[in-house]
Parts: sequence; structure tokens; C-alpha cells
Amino acid sequence: MSGCSWPRTLAALAVVVGSLVTAPASASAAGPTLPPLPQPTAKTVTPSGTVGVAAATYKAASLSAGYAHTCVVTTKSAALCWGFNNFGQLGDNTATNRDTPVGVSGLGSKVASVSAGYYHSCAVTTKGKALCWGNNSLGQLGDNSATSAATPVGVYGLTKDVKAISAGYLNTCALTTKGKVWCWGENSNGQLGDGTTTTSYKPVAVKGLGSGVRTVSVGYRYACAITKSKAVKCWGTNGFGQLGDNTTTDRPAPVTVYGMGSKVASLSVGYVHTCATRTSGKGLCWGYNASGNLGDGTTTNSSKPRGVTGFSSKTKVVKAGLVNTCALKTSGALSCWGENSAGQVGDNTTVTRLTPVPVYNLGKTTRVSVGYLQVCAITSSKAVWCWGDNAVGQLGNGASPTDSPAPVKVSGF
Repeated sequence: MSGCSWPRTLAALAVVVGSLVTAPASASAAGPTLPPLPQPTAKTVTPSGTVGVAAATYKAASLSAGYAHTCVVTTKSAALCWGFNNFGQLGDNTATNRDTPVGVSGLGSKVASVSAGYYHSCAVTTKGKALCWGNNSLGQLGDNSATSAATPVGVYGLTKDVKAISAGYLNTCALTTKGKVWCWGENSNGQLGDGTTTTSYKPVAVKGLGSGVRTVSVGYRYACAITKSKAVKCWGTNGFGQLGDNTTTDRPAPVTVYGMGSKVASLSVGYVHTCATRTSGKGLCWGYNASGNLGDGTTTNSSKPRGVTGFSSKTKVVKAGLVNTCALKTSGALSCWGENSAGQVGDNTTVTRLTPVPVYNLGKTTRVSVGYLQVCAITSSKAVWCWGDNAVGQLGNGASPTDSPAPVKVSGF
């Protein structure tokens, strides 16, 4: 990847990459492989301690952590992004990496939600219009072209009535106010859910869901949705059981997650593992588990949901990332687990954790988003804190390229 210098912490991740390329016995031998990762270079990991940042200017309402960039919607409905910007995924009309937040060009104070993907980002305006920016090599911006954009462009046909949007690896999905899901971009594993493997540069309807969807989440070549009956359906690549249907067979159209029934409250699609919470407050995960991503104390993959240790009740959300995961209790207490070579578990160590551990010195938390090697959260004061890899400024504290295994405050929050 041009324009990117990455940390020595990825050297440890090479073990994980090897595990992904050669699937464990319980997974399909033809399982997915990681997208190209940058070459690691030496850099510093700093233990606990907060790097000095600018005085608070913004308050955060929601956030989304992507591959190596993060975006936030403020309480005044403005969108800000920071981190890797090789394809203009920060939306500031440049290709310059930013280690502090910058405004997304042209959106003003009219943003309802934002989603950070691999090399692209998307947003929904307060008027229900879908917009995307960044890399568009396989139509993931949805504007019926393959032209990348460093500022937001409208998604073809989705000019109103959009409720939510989710940017994944090389594809994107949106949910309308009427409960219909549309997806676009790469479709090599059926991740658009239209029953084909044909890439589409503009939105296509997901097969079989009709107008019965509450939420949608997109990861690496697969996606999942919660239906209005509170069941979970997934589609796309399934080499590690990430679709949760008790198989490792790719599905070009939605299938029901095994054993979840109709009591699902929240959902998060990661790289090759998936997590959800039941209405009872129980946290569950399934899919790839070589780094303890599922939080059940093992490293065994699972093609059906398993309970997360210590989160059998009072779980608000469980968020899946690359090879680590975080869960938020209804009390506001945040815990993370999994691969920790860049400090992305946030416990002020770089020790991989197979079960949840509390995030170090972080106050009451209201929202969390897990990226590839970084995690960001919003606290009750509406400040944003991030931890993990910071090679290209994805922690937003102005201290790139120094990683942090403990939370650091994002500049301006």
C-alpha cells in the first residue's frame, strides 16, 4: 500500500495472517485471506499516559472505526475523520493522512450517521440521503462508476429515506426507513446478497429480506442483518463459519443464524467473526477464533454462536473488529479481548486475551467501535478516546506514529 508506514506490531500479526491463510481443521481449507497488509517498520509503543491534546471543541454523538481511519458525528451533526487517507477516505479533498480530526468536505451540519470501511467511508444525511467517498475500484461508493472520490458523492438512487449505512471491505449496504436493504460493490462471494456473484456499481436489493429489516452490518466480503422479528440473517463468504449457519459454505443470499431465534437486540460484523446481543442481555460471537476473538476462552473457530465469558447478562453491545472484540455493559463498563500486538485490547499491555478484560482507566462509556488494529469509544462526557495502532494517525491524538495500549483522548474532544 503506497503512502503507509506501519508498526512492528504487525510482525506479531503475521502469525495471525498465516493462520487465516491456512484455515484450522474446523474451517474450510478455502477460507478467506486477509487483504494485503502493509510492511511493518519499527516504531514505539508507549504505556499508559495521555498525550497532550487540544482543548475540547467538539462533543461526539456516534462514531465508526474502519481499517486505519475513524469518523465521528458530533452533537451538532458534523462529520469529522482522521487517520489513513490514501484514497481520500477522510473526505477532506486530499490524500494526506491526518493524525487529528478534519471535517468532511461539503457535509456541513447535516449528518445523521457515518460508517468507516476499508478504504472508503459513507454517511447518511439528516434528510436521509446516502453519500460515500474514498476508494471506488469495485463500485463501493455506489455512484454507478469506478471513480474514486476524495469528497462525498451521492449513492445512485438513494437520495432520500435512508435510515442507516454500513461500509465494509469493498462493498457497502444501506437500510431504508421502510426496512429494505440495498448493497453494492464487490460481490465475489455473494456479499451483496442478491443471489449472484456479480459485482454491482449501484445498489441492488438483498434477496428474500423484503421490507423487514431493523439493522445491517458489513464486514469482509459478508454482511448480516437483524430482521423486524429480531432474527439474524447473514450472507457472503463463510470460510470460518462467520455466517453462523453451522456450515462453512458461502451464501449469495441470506441464511438464518443457527440457534439465535427471534430475540436479537444488536449485531456487529467484523473481519471474519460476528457478534450479537440477545434481548436478554447475553453477548454471543461466532466465526474465526485463532486469537480468542470470540471471547469464550478458546481459540477454536465456531460456525454457530457461543456465549462471551462474563457477558451472560446486562450486555448493551458486542463489537467485532479484525482479530479483537469489545463489549459494553449497560452500566457503561467496557471490556475487550483478542489479539493485542498493537495494544488494541486497551488494557495497558500487549498480551493477547482469550476472555474479556476491562479497558484501562476509561470512564463510563456510551458507544464503542472496533477497527482493524485500533478501537475508539465515546464516554459519558461525549469525549472520544482511542487506543491501539497509530501508525497513520488513527488514534487522532496528534502523536502518530506512537501506538498506545491504553486510551488516549482524541484531539478536539
